[in-house]
Amino acid sequence: MVFDSATWWLALLLLGALTGWCGWMFKRTSEKSEKELDSVKKDIREIQSTYTSLDVHNRDFGECRKKITDIAENYLTKDDFFREQAKTERKLDQILDILMKKAGV
Repeated sequence: MVFDSATWWLALLLLGALTGWCGWMFKRTSEKSEKELDSVKKDIREIQSTYTSLDVHNRDFGECRKKITDIAENYLTKDDFFREQAKTERKLDQILDILMKKAGV
């Protein structure tokens, strides 16, 4: 098979277009990866600024557990509250009855 000059021009034109396209894709990909890299660096800086060491975390978590334990030991249930309110109301009713008897009503 013999190639004439027109065939070589066509081959070189296609090879040049392919090379240009590959260069454009590489540039586009590298710009995109630079943007992603900048985003990742920004995220890393944010994490570093809000980082809590394991010792500090464990100490704070221990304090929270202690507070939860204290609350669980000292809280007043709803039923206990209503029971105490009922006792107070009965005492007030008794006082009112005594005052009414003294007043002669």
